[in-house]
Amino acid sequence: MRYTQMVFAEALRLYPPAWAMGRMSTEPVEIGPYRLPPGTHWFFSQYVLQRDARFFPDPLRFDPLRHTEEEKVRRDKFTYFPFGGGGRQCIGEGFAWMEGVLVLATLAQQWRMELLPGQKVDVEEKITLRPRYPIRVRLQRR
Repeated sequence: MRYTQMVFAEALRLYPPAWAMGRMSTEPVEIGPYRLPPGTHWFFSQYVLQRDARFFPDPLRFDPLRHTEEEKVRRDKFTYFPFGGGGRQCIGEGFAWMEGVLVLATLAQQWRMELLPGQKVDVEEKITLRPRYPIRVRLQRR
């Protein structure tokens, strides 16, 4: 199950449920050379940050080993935050982890999925990140 959790975590790194979020500063904030006064609205993207090579070498490669306990300890806070963070972190995160890992483990025990030829895989950025086109796979019993 631990490896299944790492596979799920890596999928969420590449395709977080919410691709961006916004906040309003309540105090002055300094980000590099920029000073943001209270009341400033700003946006940031998990989708972009979690694909940044400064934090995840070879960022487009799917690598569940990025999520071992040793790697998680080395990671800077908020370089991986598929469900947001702080006081407005997603209330459904615990349920998503439980459900995602259990469904993945249950399916992977009995089925192997193979992407059908000619599939175009791309994302559509709405409130949540979703596939732009249907993703068709062939199921093969293990």
